[in-house]
Amino acid sequence: MPSGVYTALKDFYGDLLDPGNDVALRWIANQSWIFSTKFDSAEMGHEMVNLTLHGIDTVSQVRVNGQLLGETDNMFVRYSFAIGHLLLPSPNQNILEVEILSPIQEASRRFRELEKEGVFTGPPSCPRARGDVECHRNYLRKMQMSFGGEWNPVALSSGIWKPVAVEYYTVAVLRDVDVAIKRNKTYWTLDCRAFLDTTASKDFYVDLKAYASDLLDKPFVLENQLVSFTSPVLEFQISIPEDRVTMWWPNGYGKQMLYPILFKVKCYTSDAVPNLSSRTESQKILKVGFRTLELVENTDQSGRTFFFRVNGHPIFTKGANYIPAHTLPELSAETESVEYLLKAAHQANMNMIRVWGGGLYESENFYNLADFYGLLVWQDMAFSRAAYPLEKDFVASVCLETAQNAQRLSYHPSLALIAANNEIELFLVTNKSDFGEGANRIENDYNALFDTIMGELSIISRNDFSPRPGPMISTPSLGVAPYADDMPTNPQDPNYGDVHLWVDDKDGFSPETYPHARFVSEFGYASLPMLSTWQRALGGGSNVSNEEIASLIRSRQHDIKGFIPMLQQISYQLPFTPQNWDENIEKFIYFSQVAQAMATKTAIELFRSLRTGNQTMGALIWQLNDVWVAPTWSCIDFYGNFKLIYYWAKEFLASKCVIALYDASSNNLNITLTREDYADHLDSQFYNVLINTYLWTDLIAKKTIARAFGLGSNQLEVRPIPLELLLYENHSKEEIFLEIVLEDKDKETVARNYYYPVPMKNISGIKDPELTVQVAGQDCNNAQSPYTNSFSLLVTVRFPALLVYLELVHPDYITKRHTFSINGFTQTEPRKTVYLLFEDDSECLTLTSDDIKVQTINQYLLQNN
Repeated sequence: MPSGVYTALKDFYGDLLDPGNDVALRWIANQSWIFSTKFDSAEMGHEMVNLTLHGIDTVSQVRVNGQLLGETDNMFVRYSFAIGHLLLPSPNQNILEVEILSPIQEASRRFRELEKEGVFTGPPSCPRARGDVECHRNYLRKMQMSFGGEWNPVALSSGIWKPVAVEYYTVAVLRDVDVAIKRNKTYWTLDCRAFLDTTASKDFYVDLKAYASDLLDKPFVLENQLVSFTSPVLEFQISIPEDRVTMWWPNGYGKQMLYPILFKVKCYTSDAVPNLSSRTESQKILKVGFRTLELVENTDQSGRTFFFRVNGHPIFTKGANYIPAHTLPELSAETESVEYLLKAAHQANMNMIRVWGGGLYESENFYNLADFYGLLVWQDMAFSRAAYPLEKDFVASVCLETAQNAQRLSYHPSLALIAANNEIELFLVTNKSDFGEGANRIENDYNALFDTIMGELSIISRNDFSPRPGPMISTPSLGVAPYADDMPTNPQDPNYGDVHLWVDDKDGFSPETYPHARFVSEFGYASLPMLSTWQRALGGGSNVSNEEIASLIRSRQHDIKGFIPMLQQISYQLPFTPQNWDENIEKFIYFSQVAQAMATKTAIELFRSLRTGNQTMGALIWQLNDVWVAPTWSCIDFYGNFKLIYYWAKEFLASKCVIALYDASSNNLNITLTREDYADHLDSQFYNVLINTYLWTDLIAKKTIARAFGLGSNQLEVRPIPLELLLYENHSKEEIFLEIVLEDKDKETVARNYYYPVPMKNISGIKDPELTVQVAGQDCNNAQSPYTNSFSLLVTVRFPALLVYLELVHPDYITKRHTFSINGFTQTEPRKTVYLLFEDDSECLTLTSDDIKVQTINQYLLQNN
């Protein structure tokens, strides 16, 4: 444990994610399954014995020794059942059975039952996707993406997706501690709430100690505190001298200092001198980060700002949307996978992760890593794009879900905002006509349900202490400030709150495509994973045929628009013929990744250039990761391979960046220098921007224009330069390109960017770069374990090479996780060294230049000519 039916049956019936199995194994989700085990009750004699199920997916009946304890119907809820009266004395074995009912049948049954009772949620809530999906997901409190979607399979899991424990105690047990933080001139104050579980029928007494050797010279102590059994919460405050604390900052703005605090609780049935048989001891360790965080929504000339201020400092939030690390929830918390993804986000200079509402409340491991890597967390609650039934048992279950997860997550310094749902207001507004006469009722039910949820979230509010941002009722939204009973007619108003931006029917390479929104919490472009990923998914390595790969690509394309948006983005700018993509899959993969990277880069650079006056203060790419091998919007594919967009993100999300955006109305190239960092003193630094004009026929710049900048911490400056000044003699725009280099005062390169004045498909005069790759690595005859499997790739060209794409094709190594130091680059120097690093250090690897495949735009332009 944790486990699930697809995981447990994998060796018998195959992996759910193998080609075709998402459909072929659907019968598993149509069955009920029983998990059973035996256990001793060696610690009999305690007054209270609990069976605590931290996560059951989803509808189940729980029995001990044949006796029904109760039922579960919400995978996001922790359930506890008293079992002491049913346990057999040792050495007898107790039998625990969890019978989990078919999620397909349960969702359908609940829909039919509520339909008979007149509970109406509009048309069937089926995922928007091509191919197989399952409906009525809104009737189960289950991960909503399990029913299928535009980028994921139907994966209707059943199982025990979190730990199960037998707990022996007398009075109460400590579940969670919420810590809010406030700062004055001399002290930090921890405002703490310790949440306890109890089955006591009368009030009880608590002793609490808090140990924090880095912060306190002696433990903080509370004694003989009376706690109500109806609301078992202990509230207290701890003061920490200001000079004992180093503040926690988001990635790129400072350190992520975390302080361990151990909370120990002893609970007693009486305030008299306790004896050992009438007390309970429990404890919890938290790693606390000291920071203040506000969501700033100030009225201005355009509407209302929407940005996060951390430690009094405005933050430009940049990052990605996160989906569960695996489509099966019992595998979603796997430590190595989660750490790999969040570390990758950190290394790409991201500072925010949005946990999308169609997925999960993530594991404690996830939020601990977000704290460690400085990734602010925008947490959606697990409701997405549907109308949910306003039914008594459903609402009660959701209230418990809300309280438990809010208590568990709220202390993390990374937690920036809770949004109560994903896209439901947008869904209701845009589909109002489809709901017919029931539209008003559905809207009223929505308001009633989410008013209740917002009320439950008050359990972590600190309005009388240090206000926490939100909660926000929906995303996209008009923000937190305007929340009222009336649903907004346009949740996507760019002058307020956040927007979800989907413009794949327009040229993503043009800055004019993107609105000047306040905060873009979701936007992106789709692409295909690299060729070796498809080969690996088919299990045949390099021996897999193009026909097999094309068939799998088609079957995994779940976007309701099919390949049209992807091919359209390619056709706007790149030398690729949309017809017959399956005849040259490598070319299609390359151009899809180039288009995704170019369009996303353009959007991010525009949003960053609008930071002045807090016009745009955040942009989150959809999406960071994948749950299977498919055409999706991800930056990292299912096996952990980086797409071009990820390699580029390291540069276009860097704290110091030079941006070049063309303004068609003035025929200027706007050069923007931005610093997004923090300094506690005046930190103005001098920079030079060099704009080099190149011809496609020469590696030597024909012209250079320099501009000097002085820029302080968290500042931005824009310099418009007429494009005519950057052209060279009588050469047309089709014959040139620009390299923009940012240098510091020591003439060290800080950042580099490129501007191509015409669509790449219209470039004129480009040559074969005569590119070669030489590979150097360790000598396996003399190397010792653990092996350093790092290779230097010397890339040599005679003419400019446009968007050099490197791919490992060694048939024995493509399954080994590896990364290039840079990829998808334009090369203007004769020699460039790229590093290839493998994670595997158990065997000594050898490579030659034949193991590295190279593609460039040059070759395809020359082919077309």
